[in-house]
Amino acid sequence: MILVAIALAFPVFGQTKRPVLIRDTDKAEGKEEPEASKPKEYDPVEAEKSFNVGNFYYKRKNYDAAVERYLEALEYQPALTKARDALERACAKALDEHRNYINPKALDLAQHREKMAKLEKALAELRAPKPK
Repeated sequence: MILVAIALAFPVFGQTKRPVLIRDTDKAEGKEEPEASKPKEYDPVEAEKSFNVGNFYYKRKNYDAAVERYLEALEYQPALTKARDALERACAKALDEHRNYINPKALDLAQHREKMAKLEKALAELRAPKPK
């Protein structure tokens, strides 16, 4: 098995091996649509997986990662109530964490403020009453 891999990796004397294109140029040059902008199909299994990973991060107090995974779960299954509730809790915790971290001399102050603005917006949307 190992000899077969070695034999395929090196050309025989006298043969020239053509170079292999390693990267996809459309993707590398930004011409291809990023995966994040493509809508995800309804998939309750993937939603449950993302929800469980979100719970994993939440228990370890990595609230930013938990927020991302709960959002991913809602992309797969928008009506998943437990993911919405968990997202609200995780957003509140992440926002408190960022507020407590703020240091005027911090190098990444702009990133924290940007993250706080996104979390405040998401929390306001989650807490707003739904039209019936």
